[in-house]
Amino acid sequence: MDSLDIANADLLTKAHTCLNNPIYSVHLTPWKLYFDGSKTDVASGAVIVLEDPLGIRHCYSFQLDFQRTNNKAEYEALIIGLEMLVELGIQSVEILGDSMLVSKQIAGEYKCLNPSLAVYLVAARNLLVEFREATWEYIPREENFAANEMAQIATAVQMPENCVQRIIKIIKKSPPSVLTRGMEIDVNTAIMTEED
Repeated sequence: MDSLDIANADLLTKAHTCLNNPIYSVHLTPWKLYFDGSKTDVASGAVIVLEDPLGIRHCYSFQLDFQRTNNKAEYEALIIGLEMLVELGIQSVEILGDSMLVSKQIAGEYKCLNPSLAVYLVAARNLLVEFREATWEYIPREENFAANEMAQIATAVQMPENCVQRIIKIIKKSPPSVLTRGMEIDVNTAIMTEED
């Protein structure tokens, strides 16, 4: 046998081994990171919603104890979310946010001209290298509803000076309490009472 025949025989042996012992690939569903930041005259808030591969959402809201611009609050939320995922050992993440500026800067489509914002961009990119796979996408505010709503709440809640955590539970109530007690609502009387 010449060297070409030997190489072909070796290749056939390897192909036969692979066919008898197939290699299966596994596609892992990435975690989703929804982020949002908000700033008012009173407070700044950062919110992340982590969605695991089963679709279960874990929501975290942070009131920033320092004044930030809205863009910095957005970056704070993104960085906090990435840090949490790294700590959990997550390797694949899909990042979704309604800040076009942050999304486009992360993607490299927009330049960062603000030096104080550039620090946040570098920190976010440094965290992204911790993941085997990371994608990001700008989404409209309507699709980022949970994070946006929680960011609004984070900036509106008053936190006492020594308080580091405050749990607020909101429960949807229906029907009105008076109806559950067998009472009727007279719309005309209610309107007249409100005008008085």
